[in-house]
Amino acid sequence: MIIYKCIVTGDELFTDTFPVAKIDGFYKVKGKHVTRSDAVDERLLGANPSAEEATEQADASATSGIDVVVDGRLVETGFGSKKDFVAYFKSFVKVLLEKIKETQPGRDTEAFQVSIQKAFKEALAMYKDLQFYQGESMDPDGTMVLLKWETPEGETDEIPYFYFFQDSIKEEKV
Repeated sequence: MIIYKCIVTGDELFTDTFPVAKIDGFYKVKGKHVTRSDAVDERLLGANPSAEEATEQADASATSGIDVVVDGRLVETGFGSKKDFVAYFKSFVKVLLEKIKETQPGRDTEAFQVSIQKAFKEALAMYKDLQFYQGESMDPDGTMVLLKWETPEGETDEIPYFYFFQDSIKEEKV
C-alpha cells in the first residue's frame, strides 16, 4: 500500500486504495459517500449470546461522510475570498520550497515552481466550485486539499473529486 503524505506536516492525506490519477500537477482522487459503524458483529467472532443472561454492551456509533475525508481525517476549512486563497498559496509555496530544499537537495526548484504555479492557476479557475480541507494537524502551512463535485461524462450524479497538489505530497510505501 502507498500512503500519500503532506511534505510539510507529515499528515496522512490518502492512500492508493482510492482511485488516483495524476492530472495537471494534481493527484485527483475519487471519493464516495460512506457510513461506517464501530459495532462488532459477535457472530463473526463465534459468539453465541445466551438468551438467559443479558450482557452489557456499549452503544454502537456510525460515522458518515466522504471516504477520503473520513479515512484521511481531513478537516473542512475555507477562505473568505479568492484574495485570501492567493495569500495562503504564496505563503504555502515559500514553506514548501524550503522543505524541498531541506529534504530533496538535488531537486530542480525552478521546475517545481513552474509546476506548482500551473497547478495553482487550475485551482484558481475552479475556486468558486471548491470546498477546502486540511490535514489532521490543521497546520496552516500544510497542503490544502481541494474538493470539487463533478458529474463524469455519461453519469447523472455528482461525485466528489479531491485535488492534492502533487508537489506537496510524498509517497510512502508500507
